[in-house]
Amino acid sequence: MKTKVKFLITLIGFLIGAVSYWRTPYKELNLLDTQMWILFVFGTLIGSFILNLYLNNKPIKVAILISLGVVLSVIFRILYEITFMDTSSHNLAPFEILVSVIQTLPMSLLGAYLGKTILKLKK
Repeated sequence: MKTKVKFLITLIGFLIGAVSYWRTPYKELNLLDTQMWILFVFGTLIGSFILNLYLNNKPIKVAILISLGVVLSVIFRILYEITFMDTSSHNLAPFEILVSVIQTLPMSLLGAYLGKTILKLKK
């Protein structure tokens, strides 16, 4: 897989994470919030499905790169808020990252393998 394609897949994952995670103010943020979870899950599912259909890459790599992008967006939000807002606001940052991985990786795997299956059925 070329570097530009890896960057594109990770960027799409980053955008999925940014749209679903950054739009909620931290004081109102609940990591197990249903609306945020639905955006994470369906964003990664649809993103990995479409990327695997069009790019025809290995599903495991697409799923991992999408999830990496989402995790990077979570990390960037944590770093932003620690740097510019309140240094004590993310005391459980490792758990925030872990929850985002648990929410996104299984669905991105499902979406990527679903896209691969559809490609095999088309041939």
